Amino acid sequence: MERFEELLQEGKLSEAEEFLQNLDQTNDNVLYCWGRLYSRKGEEAKALSFYSKALAVNPNNEEARVRLELANGIFTFRDPNLYNH
Repeated sequence: MERFEELLQEGKLSEAEEFLQNLDQTNDNVLYCWGRLYSRKGEEAKALSFYSKALAVNPNNEEARVRLELANGIFTFRDPNLYNH
């Protein structure tokens, strides 16, 4: 997964996606990486889905659990002051 990390850090999202397509799609770490890729693309709903899939395969994947909790927190955050204008 080192190559994926490099591609993600360099902003080469299309190449990162191609890299992931060639891996075992039932592996929890691959599913977690899909989540990270979609999060980087700004597609949080898809990211949540992949973090959940990673946890379904391996409930002990702490990275996926943390990212899922963070993403859920972002989605559920509401500032009532934003609606008072």
